Amino acid sequence: MKETPLLKGRSSNGIPLYLQLERILKDKISSGELKPGDQIPPETELCRQYRVSRITVRNAVDVLVRENLLVAQQGKGTFVAPPKLKRQLPRLYSFSDDMVKLGLTPSSSVITFTLESAESEDRDTLRLPPHDPYVFHLVRVRRANGIPILLERTQIPRFLCPDFLNTDLEKGSLYHTLREKYGLELHDAEETYEAEIAQPDDAAVLDYEPGRPVFAIHRIAYLRDGTPFELTRAIGRGDHLQFTLHLQSNQTEFRPAILTRMSQCAVEDAGRLERWNGSLG
Repeated sequence: MKETPLLKGRSSNGIPLYLQLERILKDKISSGELKPGDQIPPETELCRQYRVSRITVRNAVDVLVRENLLVAQQGKGTFVAPPKLKRQLPRLYSFSDDMVKLGLTPSSSVITFTLESAESEDRDTLRLPPHDPYVFHLVRVRRANGIPILLERTQIPRFLCPDFLNTDLEKGSLYHTLREKYGLELHDAEETYEAEIAQPDDAAVLDYEPGRPVFAIHRIAYLRDGTPFELTRAIGRGDHLQFTLHLQSNQTEFRPAILTRMSQCAVEDAGRLERWNGSLG
């Protein structure tokens, strides 16, 4: 379909050209013409189609990136962002299952998968037997339609699944594998969420800007008999995660767990955030 070019050198109805282009691209996203994970045309192609300058295209794309509708991947291009991964607390969840429910394709990339002796604190958390203090340490990136969302560092006790190192974890769900192969089924879990800023190493893996907001997630998963079988520390991109906590007025105890949205300034101003937490205590 032939594009209708914007008016070059002046705006229509007083609307700047870059906002006109931003609206056109946004309409293509909302209509489904551009789907999550689709790459938008390169800058030069957009200039040609709409007869505008590069600065106009850049400004339009920057607006959509700030609105989390587009995501720029260095050296690859700019893509339509997947919808936010929304989790309702305290519902148990699976990343793979949640992505499928959103109509997205989940995938994982294993960075390292090793057998290690657990740190002393982690031994206590996982209640490892003294004669077998080893864990399988899995580091992987979780993606939705190819866009990195989470960086997970997971430990699984060796005594629960001795040959787990031979498992291919590039495909499928970790929980599904543990359930089907070893009979280890998730019953309940404890999670802690903190607002942090992305550190350079983690940001590079997540294709994210250092200093931008992230969720730091600490998770301990248990079997039905109370045995801990998973310890995960994850970093999630703040532009693609959203959490909802349902509150009831008749609860006898309330411990604030998380905000649905955390602003950039609240993340960066650690002192103010600490005072805010204290006021809720």
